[in-house]
Amino acid sequence: MKKVCMIFIFSISILLFGCSNEKKDMKEDFGLEKLQKIEVSSVENPELILNVINNKNGVNEFVNALKVDKWSIADIPSNATKENIYKMSQEDTIKLGESNTDEKELKQIATITTYKDSPYINFKTKKLNFNFKVPKDVAEYLSNNDNF
Repeated sequence: MKKVCMIFIFSISILLFGCSNEKKDMKEDFGLEKLQKIEVSSVENPELILNVINNKNGVNEFVNALKVDKWSIADIPSNATKENIYKMSQEDTIKLGESNTDEKELKQIATITTYKDSPYINFKTKKLNFNFKVPKDVAEYLSNNDNF
């Protein structure tokens, strides 16, 4: 009887723990909470940097404006024209034996490619490549380089 009670309690605790993590912030899923630099360039001339966001307030404003929790996976229409590329970078993870004071080089972790006059984006990391439909205000924010 004790074993049955222990298994029951253990099962309930796992179930409750799993439910409590259900509402996780999507920004954390993509790793955007640690961003330190965002470079904006045009698809037509990717070497020419149109804008750089590298202060904490600017990066936080950018991440919040993305409204990642409102994105939905979608196919990008075949007639969509690529517009801007957002290269997102952060310091590499501190490894065993390294100190916090060592100057770290920023490492590109993801890119967002926007599409002209379209609510679609491509989000690409080292291992993942997804197409999303984003809210209209997010698409407008990403298309308007005056925001940065």
